[in-house]
Amino acid sequence: MAERFDVAGRLAEGRPAVEHTQAYVRACQVLGYHDPELTSRPNQIRDWYDSEQGLDLHALDGDCARLRAAAGAVTEALRMQRAQVDELAAAWTGPGAESALAFLQRHCDAANAVATEIRAAAQRCESLRDNLWHLVDVKVATATAIDDRTAANRPAWLAAAAAVTDGDRPAGELVQQQIKPYVDNDIRVEWLAAMRSARAGVATAYDMVIDKFAAAAPVYFEIPEDLRPDRAPLQPASAPPVSATPAPARPTLVPEPAPAEVAPPPAPAATSAPPVPLAAPDLGTGLGDASALPAGLGGTSGPDGLGGLGGLGGLGGLANRIIDELSGLLGSDDPSGLDDAPDPDDTDADDTDAEDTDDTDHPADDKADDDEESDPEPDKPDESQNVVAEEAAPDDAPPPATPPIDAPPPVAAPPPGAKTPCEIAADELPKAGQ
Repeated sequence: MAERFDVAGRLAEGRPAVEHTQAYVRACQVLGYHDPELTSRPNQIRDWYDSEQGLDLHALDGDCARLRAAAGAVTEALRMQRAQVDELAAAWTGPGAESALAFLQRHCDAANAVATEIRAAAQRCESLRDNLWHLVDVKVATATAIDDRTAANRPAWLAAAAAVTDGDRPAGELVQQQIKPYVDNDIRVEWLAAMRSARAGVATAYDMVIDKFAAAAPVYFEIPEDLRPDRAPLQPASAPPVSATPAPARPTLVPEPAPAEVAPPPAPAATSAPPVPLAAPDLGTGLGDASALPAGLGGTSGPDGLGGLGGLGGLGGLANRIIDELSGLLGSDDPSGLDDAPDPDDTDADDTDAEDTDDTDHPADDKADDDEESDPEPDKPDESQNVVAEEAAPDDAPPPATPPIDAPPPVAAPPPGAKTPCEIAADELPKAGQ
């Protein structure tokens, strides 16, 4: 007797009866009997019987045991979770506690649904296992029972069926009279119905379990938003937001052909512009009153034995005298000759001439002293003239040295052959106190 759930062993127990039935059907077919479900193929009886060959109910029984163990583990985990919920409720109160407890309770409900479904799956698999075994067992039992009906005539029938199959015509009479009615009634009706029922029952058992599995409601465990595995990682606050749209591709810049070299325009012809007269600087205004100087410069012990600068108040008039003398020496009111810079060689000659003519200038100085208070101050130099002088300077000339802070503004140089204002001032300075 085959063990429970041993499908191969149980089918082997009914195989002799199937071989007897196959021999009877084959002999009847030789004599002209035909049935689509019995004689279409040479081994069609064996095919009907072996439809559950290879069914492993021991593997299905092992799956049922694993599902039972899983259901037990889930049930125990659910019990522990509910106990923790009770402990949390006793240790924590408030709105936050209520929210946490509700969240955990929903987890418990989901776990309970999972445990229930696992137990139901175990039960369905166990039911499938039992139903399949029952169908196989009934089929084998039916095939054996039908064959046992001919136990008394079995030796004679088997011998006659073998003889007809081998071509022995005299044995055909027994087949026609006894075996053929048995095949047409018992095998075609009862035996074939049992095989169809077993095959349909196996398919129905599988479909029923599959439908129950598919009808089970899905279960979800809630996950906090911050703990979701598919949540994007948090970015630093200082990082700029990532654009969802891809950046447009930069257009490729095609370099334009280089333009042909253009010859520089010809330099304009130099035109002789009339010289701009430069007004003589007002040394009296530039020096100002001695009262505006620092206190240290107004004492009686100035440097170089000059006896202090207390007499600077009269230098304004001295400057006017110098300008008048310069105008008298030039013999003209047009100071255009001051535009040309003196030659260094001419400067040395001017120094010599200044010493020779020092004594001849005293009458003019006396006249200048008489007119000191009556002469008005000369006009200040025009700013446009300074601009013209700056534009006339060459670009590659070295930058002028920074003049001392206390030095007076530069004075235009006199034409060649005449004394400079500084030279005239140097000659007249000893006479300032007379």
